[in-house]
Amino acid sequence: MPDATRDLRLGRRWWHLSRTGLLFGAAYFLISISPSLLPRTWYYQGLISGLCASVGYALGVLVAWLVRTLARVIDLRVHVSGEARHWIRVAAPVFGAVAVIGITVANVRSQARTAAVVRLEPLDPLDWALALALAAAIAVLFLLIARGLRGMTHGLAEAAGHVLPKTVASMIAVVVVATATAWVTDSVLLHRGLDAFAGVAAKVNAEAPSNRAAPRSSLVSGGPGSYETYASLGYQGQMFVTSAPTPQEISAATGRDAIEPIRVYAGRTGDRTIDDVADAVVRELRRTGAFDRKVLAVITTTGTGWVDDWSAQSIEYLSNGDSAIAAMQYSFLPSALAILTDRDTPRAAGTALFDRVYAVWKTLPEGHRPQLVVGGESLGSYGGQGAFRDEADMLARAQGGVWVGTPSFTGIAASLTARRNEGSPEIVPVVDDGLHVRFAASGDQLTHDYYGRPYGAWDFPRFVYAQHPSDPVVWWNPALLGEQPDWLREPRGRDVNPDVTWIPFATFWQLTTDMAVGHDPPDGFGHRYGAELVPAWGSVLGGSPTDDYSRLIAGIEKTVNRVA
Repeated sequence: MPDATRDLRLGRRWWHLSRTGLLFGAAYFLISISPSLLPRTWYYQGLISGLCASVGYALGVLVAWLVRTLARVIDLRVHVSGEARHWIRVAAPVFGAVAVIGITVANVRSQARTAAVVRLEPLDPLDWALALALAAAIAVLFLLIARGLRGMTHGLAEAAGHVLPKTVASMIAVVVVATATAWVTDSVLLHRGLDAFAGVAAKVNAEAPSNRAAPRSSLVSGGPGSYETYASLGYQGQMFVTSAPTPQEISAATGRDAIEPIRVYAGRTGDRTIDDVADAVVRELRRTGAFDRKVLAVITTTGTGWVDDWSAQSIEYLSNGDSAIAAMQYSFLPSALAILTDRDTPRAAGTALFDRVYAVWKTLPEGHRPQLVVGGESLGSYGGQGAFRDEADMLARAQGGVWVGTPSFTGIAASLTARRNEGSPEIVPVVDDGLHVRFAASGDQLTHDYYGRPYGAWDFPRFVYAQHPSDPVVWWNPALLGEQPDWLREPRGRDVNPDVTWIPFATFWQLTTDMAVGHDPPDGFGHRYGAELVPAWGSVLGGSPTDDYSRLIAGIEKTVNRVA
């Protein structure tokens, strides 16, 4: 504040920029274009570069002010001769320009290597120009906001200084402006913005039909005799119940007789609570005779209510259609946004649905119970595991499961990873030599660890954690802001650019934008999981990970719904 006041009193123009701030801002801009797990689009690159440059500039201004203040306190004075000052003024810009150009070229090339690793196209020169323009606009916007707040603080301090000591007036002004800024940012911009977005998402869910005809089968929700109307299922629910394969399609791939699989779903409509929706799903399970099937799967959806059809159809093909899959909607927000704003609802939904299904399942005679399995992808994996206290509870109450793209802050997954065998990497940890739980970066890693060392016996119940080293959803964590994770200390995964490294503050925002493009790569990279889930579910349901699943995979590829 004293420095800001001095600048204003000296009449410095509003466009004056701190040299130290520019130095730090340029450094953080260069950091922002370093490679991460996935190649970014030009607008995400511009967003993260503008944000990082703004933070770097602010940090530089703060450092400069602290140094000047300290120098005044200790009466430190540095004198440089005229000749030395001349050479510094000449050499510094030249050295800076060379360094900026060299680092920029290296980072652009490294981002291209990232794109090649995950089989995507890198940004072209026009994309980089657009990213630079957007970054500059964002940096200028933040600068104007900061200087507007500084002006407000100065004006308030001047007004309060007429009745209070100047130091007290300055402190009061800082507290008042900071509090008001925090309130506007949190209550007005963030919460109201999210509420508005959620309202739009809910409207889209209800009013944007899937353009698919209502099912004619009574074995799916929304069909004849269903307690749930087709319209009430919402977009994702409609896609789910109309994507089930027919017995003929299953038989064509398996060569065995098949029956029609059951799919039940309930949407969160009107004033329904999560418990109401879970109760509705159980009513549908009872109505369709789902508890008489060979396999009963409880799948926790993503934020929008989406169920990965690769998982669903894997269960159906492997069981010859003798299966029932239960899912429910608990939100309308995309998972990437829900992860940032609401982690309680997915866990509550996962718990409500599994507990109700498990309560009915427990009442059945032991010899007539279906195999009760669980699953979920992304936020669905996080929410689904919320139904269990810990690993022991999961092994005791579920008879297997496949968790896909699990966020690293998920309680059970984090606990398993923390106690992994010594020498196994965080990207694919080994737990108890693979006795019940196995992590896999691909479908062929269910018999051995990431380095090819074979596992021991695989006892039932079996659980698989499918996670790609290049999946930003798995590795995103607020702790990245100030702490280097093990997966960036250890050798990088095979689908990750070796140049990727941890950088305080920047890595967190890089992975945040990576989550938004997680589905851009082909299957097997990023947040795209496909055929690798067939051997995972095959092993969980009683088969061997070494079985030949090629015919099933070929059949599923013809019928699977990949529309998210």
